[in-house]
Amino acid sequence: MTAPTGHGGPLTLSALNAADTVVYAATATSDGIDGVDGARRTVAQFRRHRQQLGAPDTLTEAGIVVGGVKETIMSRAAVASLEELRATGLFLEPLIPDRAIVQKVRISGEWYGNYRKGARALDAYTAIAKKVLR
Repeated sequence: MTAPTGHGGPLTLSALNAADTVVYAATATSDGIDGVDGARRTVAQFRRHRQQLGAPDTLTEAGIVVGGVKETIMSRAAVASLEELRATGLFLEPLIPDRAIVQKVRISGEWYGNYRKGARALDAYTAIAKKVLR
């Protein structure tokens, strides 16, 4: 779940009402941590409202996927961000590697999985999907 219209917006609330599982998307940055924290607060508030209404609360937090990770030497800030995300107990591995092809094909509307250079990112997402899909 991501909140493109802001935490708690109509799209987010509709998604939470339709969902049974939440996967948080993050980057290894302070913004990534802030985004996960905000999304988790939104989910907690949603669950509280469901309980107040006497509605079923079956929403499960499956974990945090960290994307766009540099595979070369990481900055101290990135390492610290990963450690903080790991500390939540929701950290999913493998990390999704940063690949230039992913950004390039977004512009054209193509799928990076069609390209050899996108295989590492595709493989990582496939491994995560096997862990969270029921």
